[in-house]
Amino acid sequence: MGFNVAGLIIRKKIDQSGIETLLDNKISFTEEVDFEEATSMEKEDSAIDILQNESGTLLLTTLGSMFDLSDTSDDIIQFMLSEISDTYYFEHYNNGQLIRKFIYSQGEIAEDTGEGIVSEDDDLADKVWELAGSYLQNDFAENMFDHRFKRYELA
Repeated sequence: MGFNVAGLIIRKKIDQSGIETLLDNKISFTEEVDFEEATSMEKEDSAIDILQNESGTLLLTTLGSMFDLSDTSDDIIQFMLSEISDTYYFEHYNNGQLIRKFIYSQGEIAEDTGEGIVSEDDDLADKVWELAGSYLQNDFAENMFDHRFKRYELA
């Protein structure tokens, strides 16, 4: 069984207030979880799992969670991976500008705007974890199962 998760990869560490602004919702810390729990299809819809370091932020949500990033000044990738339905969604924003949007579903490219980040030839799930490693500068794709995420609940 593959990944079925959505999230944001941000090229900077942002505080709780910044995350709440981005999500347009208050959050409260509940516990620490491992990567398997953070990407589980059984996690509650209100759960947000966050991994941060001084270089970046990886925020994992449930499948279908999407956010309007047009007002942010940050360098952000928004993604959705549904390996069960063979559907992949990517957006890359920088300073509020859409740089790249790529939607692939069941063998067909549904949307392909801009250049960079991903291409049709990529293993799209692997590419997300590579990008997380690049933004967090921590080789995330190689050691994802070693990380602990902070779980928050949406208010």
